[in-house]
Amino acid sequence: MHTLDSDVTALKLSAPSSIDATCCGSTREVHPLAAVVTFQFPARGSLPPVKLSWYEGMQPPRPVDLEDGASLPAEGGAIFHGTKGTLVTGVTGMDLPRLIPAARRKETKPPAPTLPRVQGSHELDWVRACKSGTRAGADFAFAGPLTEICLLGNIAKRVETRILWDAEKLEITNLPDANKYIRTAYRNGWSL
Repeated sequence: MHTLDSDVTALKLSAPSSIDATCCGSTREVHPLAAVVTFQFPARGSLPPVKLSWYEGMQPPRPVDLEDGASLPAEGGAIFHGTKGTLVTGVTGMDLPRLIPAARRKETKPPAPTLPRVQGSHELDWVRACKSGTRAGADFAFAGPLTEICLLGNIAKRVETRILWDAEKLEITNLPDANKYIRTAYRNGWSL
């Protein structure tokens, strides 16, 4: 989920309109060995629609402009394909993003930081927010919708087909049976 944080923030994404998944080695009880989940996000104001692909259990396709001998971050990360180059970043934010090809890096000045930086760990940021009454770096207003995106990806992996999502109604519109994964049916005596 942390890997999608930068995508959602940078691209101003909200709920996806459709999610498609292809999996390998999954069962009802076991998470897949590998999967590709493709999210389609609608236009947002003046921003165009976005296709976001999530790869797990395998390396993503190698960007065509990645230099010979160069590698992607081993622990995962994000690849942003733009019209003037490609940006590659690691998962934790500790690795500085790098623009590829290298020639683009030499001619491009990095932008000044505009977002507040978390001091210390995210756990300490949460404690700081509780004590001061100020907003945490990833409060529930941000983390809730981000979690929704991730969980929709998990549902698409479970049904292994495209699902169409109505964010207003909180329902899957093209596969009604998949809505059983949206809300838990509690046993008698255990409802909230």
